[in-house]
Amino acid sequence: MAQSSDFIPFTAFPLDRASALRRDADRMESLLNHPDTDLILIQDGKPVLRQDSQASGARKLLRLASTSRSAFLPKSSPEPILMGLDDKGRATFATTLPTRFDWNDGPLQGLGDTEDMRVAASVMDMADLAIAGTAKAVLDWHSRHRFCANCGEATQMAEAGWKRACPACKTEHFPRTDPVAIMLAVKGNQCLLGRGIGFRAGFISALAGFIEPGETVEEGCARELFEEAGVKMTGARIVANQPWPFPSQLMIGLIAEVESYDLDIDTHEISQAIWFSRDEARQLLSEAGCTRDGVTLRAPPPLAIAHHLIRIWVDEGV
Repeated sequence: MAQSSDFIPFTAFPLDRASALRRDADRMESLLNHPDTDLILIQDGKPVLRQDSQASGARKLLRLASTSRSAFLPKSSPEPILMGLDDKGRATFATTLPTRFDWNDGPLQGLGDTEDMRVAASVMDMADLAIAGTAKAVLDWHSRHRFCANCGEATQMAEAGWKRACPACKTEHFPRTDPVAIMLAVKGNQCLLGRGIGFRAGFISALAGFIEPGETVEEGCARELFEEAGVKMTGARIVANQPWPFPSQLMIGLIAEVESYDLDIDTHEISQAIWFSRDEARQLLSEAGCTRDGVTLRAPPPLAIAHHLIRIWVDEGV
């Protein structure tokens, strides 16, 4: 059974998603125009953060009164998307700012600015980051699914932004999440890490691949390990998972036992695969990294679930 993943970035969504209320158009209209309702902003996939920082250096999402949205959003903008309700029943909505929005002139001048989501993850608290990641994923989906996949007609936003409906053929479309198996292959006191084609120099990570139709998570894990590295899985356990809003995956983290150290690398998928001892894996997690064959390698940063997969396995050997 997977342990809690609440310590991994983009997890621990703090709001009640209030899915049962989404079909109630009158209630959504009331919440959207309530003076206590917050509105957060995403621009070009980047969250808008307050310009001021907390004493700790952390930055918070810029939260505006939803009732003020007509002052800075074009009249043609779609209705904001419901993120959820806090424990006092106060709502948070999210919307997209136009790409050409001018931060140097207008009612929002001096209030906030955009930050790349990956950079923001290192300075935001977990609750705000989970909301921002969810907002980015859903808003990205809307921008990429404006037309019906069944008949090609333009679709319309429905159910507080959690559905698109086709007025022509009546097909309903819902935000999609693509499952990905990301696995740390292990044998004895060794773990297998690799570098994907085009992976950033100096970093090495767990192997990963999309789950295909008709597969279980474990079957997808076994297939990807064999296809990419030529190793046969003998057993696997899910240890963590992570929503990943780039654009919208669910990273399902496994530790997978394999039967042999022998590798047969698919060079179309990965450029390198290396076995590391537990002590070397611990070094990979450090700022100094681990040097192999004169090259210093590091694990992905704590933003990524791969970092935590390695950490979990390393700590099991303590």
